[in-house]
Amino acid sequence: MSKVIIPLLLLLFLSHESSATYDVNENCRKAWMLAMDLKTDQAKKLLADEIRANPENYYAWYLDQTCDVFRLMINSSEEEYNAFIRNFEKRRMIMDGKDEDSPYYLACLAEMEIQVAVFSVMHGAQWSGMTKGYAAYKNVYRNIERFPNFQPNRKLDGFFNVAIANLPPFVKWAISFFGVNVNMDYGFRTLNQYYLSQRNTEGLNAEAALYMILAAKINKTPERVYEFTKSLDKDVANTFIHTYFRANIAYRTGRNEEALATLRQLQDDRSQIGDVIYSYLMGKVLLRKLDPGAERYLKSYLSHLAKKEYLKEINYNLALYYIINGNLQKYRILCDVVRKQGMDLNERDREALYDASLDYTPDLHLVKARLSIDGGYLDAFRKEINAFEAGHGKEIAYEIEYHFLKGRYEALVKNTNLAVSEFKKTIELGEDEDYYFACEAALRLGKIYQELGQKSLAGDWYKKSIKLYKSDYYEYLEDKASKALNSL
Repeated sequence: MSKVIIPLLLLLFLSHESSATYDVNENCRKAWMLAMDLKTDQAKKLLADEIRANPENYYAWYLDQTCDVFRLMINSSEEEYNAFIRNFEKRRMIMDGKDEDSPYYLACLAEMEIQVAVFSVMHGAQWSGMTKGYAAYKNVYRNIERFPNFQPNRKLDGFFNVAIANLPPFVKWAISFFGVNVNMDYGFRTLNQYYLSQRNTEGLNAEAALYMILAAKINKTPERVYEFTKSLDKDVANTFIHTYFRANIAYRTGRNEEALATLRQLQDDRSQIGDVIYSYLMGKVLLRKLDPGAERYLKSYLSHLAKKEYLKEINYNLALYYIINGNLQKYRILCDVVRKQGMDLNERDREALYDASLDYTPDLHLVKARLSIDGGYLDAFRKEINAFEAGHGKEIAYEIEYHFLKGRYEALVKNTNLAVSEFKKTIELGEDEDYYFACEAALRLGKIYQELGQKSLAGDWYKKSIKLYKSDYYEYLEDKASKALNSL
């Protein structure tokens, strides 16, 4: 009898051990779509049901953390961050060592680690964050060695190649310190291959598309994915996240009216966390339109903001709102807020800090002109430039910015010779002044000559831009000039 029972018990034990799995089943795919709609509470409830029914479906545990990531990226307090770290540790206690032969094991571990790394850096634990990020990096490439044909490997492989090439200045030391090698073009190709492999899989297609968009955002090349977002399947494109990013990309590429129309599609479909980022972008879109409604949304965003990130940026946008409405007192008060409050870890906040620290008060008409040309409103731009020409002061910064904006306008309307003349005038007036205009004018001259096929001249102007760059200027200037120079 025992000769029969013992093998049976052993068989049952082994079958129980082998049942641990990463099952991307219907519940998980639906949870992905709910998360992409920012319905994270519903997604987490579905995942809780899945975990109760299948406690060893470790993909559901990984996806449960990813739902938390969506919420924390949008708006998170220090307490919520600390809870996230504790929950990561609890989840890993459940997941570590289970089903290690699955190709999903290291893939999910690496992604959970990189999520923790990002939030750790954002919350001031830079060394801890970078070491966790390096662990994720190593796990991705260990998994690629073990499972070279496993498609989800492509996601973080591609993303690492783009993200590491675009690390902000305060953590760039990590590239040489950890001995990491990356290739940005390879990264974008790999992310596109991953998206194509998941295109017909509900939930995973939306996530794969998001990685493509985030990579372009990190690389400061939103134009790279403008057409890509137009090609997405309807079910993906109409999720909250993808509608928002379609609006964001239109905004970033100077298509402000398109951004406004796209954003308005979300007016009646906003969750509590969705409302926060809706207000963030709507305030900036309306500001470029010189619309008085901008104030309401900018203030709404600030009133609900739990995190310190983007506090400087939106306070400076609100300061601009007051300057274009003639309230210099509120402008100066908010500039002081920008200098004293918030954090300067992301590029938008560092740009706001630079602008709020200028040694002059911006000219009303030039502010309106810059907002207008950023949004693609060329008639409004011409009106403000004409008003400036009719009665501007003698401030040298105004003269430099005036020629710079004129150069941008002439370049947009394809008056190449006039654009070159205006940008050269900008550099002549501004290269010895502590303003970014000359640096960006040189960058734009490089782009003009590169488009004309004059690579030698283009290279000279890119080098000039890099030479004129100072660390407190807009980061994209040196970044774009260096990348463009390398591309030649």
